[in-house]
Amino acid sequence: MKRFLPKALLMAVSIAPVMLSAHVFPISYGTLNLAQGQARLRLRISVHNLHPALEAFTGGHLEMKDEGYGLKLMEAYFKGRLELVSPNNKVIHFKIVNQEVGIEEIVFTLDAPFKNPRGWKLRNTVLFEQSPDQNNYLTLEQGGQRLGLIFNAQHPLLPLSKP
Repeated sequence: MKRFLPKALLMAVSIAPVMLSAHVFPISYGTLNLAQGQARLRLRISVHNLHPALEAFTGGHLEMKDEGYGLKLMEAYFKGRLELVSPNNKVIHFKIVNQEVGIEEIVFTLDAPFKNPRGWKLRNTVLFEQSPDQNNYLTLEQGGQRLGLIFNAQHPLLPLSKP
């Protein structure tokens, strides 16, 4: 019969509360570059969070392939969740130009035609349906300047220029 060493027992008791309280922080990260008549968005999303969102969206089981998810599926999922909104509420949707699949995350590169951010807003409600605590961090880059934006349930639509 093996006996637990006091140090091992102490370590197990010390770590247990941390392990029980650990949870996934629902966050996505993006960089939106506005230059040369185009908006280019690089969006990093955890596979752990995205996969159940897509299964709920499609209402069925999905298998992710080595190259990622189908572009039509992803563009359908992003529609209404990730879009540019003009001052008169005209909506421009992003088109996926690339997706890089990693073990823990997928990085999407999306483009949209875009000229001047004055009065425009960005809607970023990706994964909001998965968690009320979802935060989507975005760095806006234009003309050498950077602006940090945080999209959450209280702020799903934010301006792309300083007031």
